[in-house]
Amino acid sequence: MEDRKKILLITSWVSVGGNVLLSLLKISIGILSGSLAVLSDGMDSASDVITSIVLLIATPIISRPPSSKYAYGHEKAENVASTILSFVIFFMGCQMFITSINKLIHPELVQMPAVIAIWVTVASIVGKLVLSLYQFQQGKRAQSSMLKANAINMRNDVVISGGVLLGLACTFILKIPILDPIVALVISIYIAYSAIGIFREANVVLMDGLSDTSIYNRIIEAAESVPGAHNPHRIRSHRTGNMYTIVLDIEVDGALPLSEAHRIAQKVEDSIKESVGNVYDIVVHVEPMGYTHNEEKYGVSKNNL
Repeated sequence: MEDRKKILLITSWVSVGGNVLLSLLKISIGILSGSLAVLSDGMDSASDVITSIVLLIATPIISRPPSSKYAYGHEKAENVASTILSFVIFFMGCQMFITSINKLIHPELVQMPAVIAIWVTVASIVGKLVLSLYQFQQGKRAQSSMLKANAINMRNDVVISGGVLLGLACTFILKIPILDPIVALVISIYIAYSAIGIFREANVVLMDGLSDTSIYNRIIEAAESVPGAHNPHRIRSHRTGNMYTIVLDIEVDGALPLSEAHRIAQKVEDSIKESVGNVYDIVVHVEPMGYTHNEEKYGVSKNNL
């Protein structure tokens, strides 16, 4: 936990520093050069500064130990932070969209940007690529959806800056300044779309769902590999941070003594932990073979995978 907290903090501070530098550079050059696309790119980097600050705020919350109010700990604050990030990114995309539409409606306001806009865009591509790769690598190390979401956002920035560079090149070659707000418009749509993707991924976890449902196949195979354990069913799993909580029912011979049934359940737990990995907690409910109970809508079994 301490190593994970350290990774989150260091990576967030690197993100803040890098994005502050890039956003100030692009916003100032965007204003001076008269390029709406570069200015929009700078505003997107400014939103990255905000998202990085959100990460810094969320990190100490995530690291708090469980309490009577939050018995599973505070790890889901990470997914709450990812949801906040998605709203910030979506808002910035909408603002850029409105500004671009306004320029297209009033083309007389559009001027030919200065050449310096190209050079700052090249610098932005290099800087964002380095930050994106670093964030994603650290996100994999810490198994952090929050860092991965930020890495995706920065990867989008590389694509965005590439589009800006292409648009600027075409603008200077063809001498058509209206291409600049058109590029900004495309960028705004792309940003809003990426924000929706981050929102959907974060909310799968907040709604106690799983993006990778293949985990249920691994749970069933692990349970059935234990001698004496039969018919794993009513399996439920959700993630708390980067850890899985798993609940399932198994059937055993009803004539077995309690101690033997408990030993089988323990073996099932060990087998699942070995197969799935990153398990926070497992609850195995033991039933006698052939036991019938009322139909319940919760849980997964072989029949409804």
